[in-house]
Amino acid sequence: MAKKTVQVHVPYGMLLERFDELLGKNINPEILLDGDSLDLATPYDLSRIRESFGAKGLFITIHGPYLEINPGAADEDVRIKTVAQYRKVFKAASYLKPINIVLHAGYHPGIYKRDKSLWLAQSMKTWPEFVSEAERLGVTIAVENIFERSPETLTTLVETIDSPRLRLCLDSGHLSAFARGNMDEWVSALGPYLAEVHLHDNTGNADEHLPIGEGSIDFDRLITLIEKHAPDPVYTIEPHGEGAIERGVEAITRFLEGRPSPGRQSS
Repeated sequence: MAKKTVQVHVPYGMLLERFDELLGKNINPEILLDGDSLDLATPYDLSRIRESFGAKGLFITIHGPYLEINPGAADEDVRIKTVAQYRKVFKAASYLKPINIVLHAGYHPGIYKRDKSLWLAQSMKTWPEFVSEAERLGVTIAVENIFERSPETLTTLVETIDSPRLRLCLDSGHLSAFARGNMDEWVSALGPYLAEVHLHDNTGNADEHLPIGEGSIDFDRLITLIEKHAPDPVYTIEPHGEGAIERGVEAITRFLEGRPSPGRQSS
């Protein structure tokens, strides 16, 4: 199996506090820039992060804010607040030079009462500005699933925008905890558009963000499907909690190194 690009999800504040340690571990950081981080981040620190990790041949991705914002919000005030936050994300991206920016689609079947047309119409007010900016910066936006029940919600958004700079991010934990349909259906539908995959585990009842192998998700099956339908996405581990980064890195390393090459996998 070819060597994969694996990012490690790290909040911006933690990255600054443990900068030398994390740089010394040679990890590719996926930097969580929440609202507070975006307000505190300076061009100096963002440039220092880019230069330091880049000098070691490491890749940066960004995970943007998601609490209390929604790019497809029916409430126009919420959507406008989202646009303001996303503009800060892209300003930070101009210094960090990430390969991907992960953002959320915002569709929830309960909130929209399954009216996807309202969500899509509001989304189309938001995304074109940021897709144009992504094209200018040479970065890919990866829109992540959370509460979407079916993959068609996300594929419709990507196909409507129709830009190679708007792709998708499949989150294994959200798929297990919130989605309907099986893993095969989701990966085959999203595969042509996948720029990133988030790997974390749970028992299917909640979004626990466990290191892989500590829950019940069949990661061997998931990776096999991704290799079939989307052979080269960025992989990001997203374990949460004290010590979870180290456990997560160890778990993904053991898992990927222990997998057979695609040619030796059974059908």
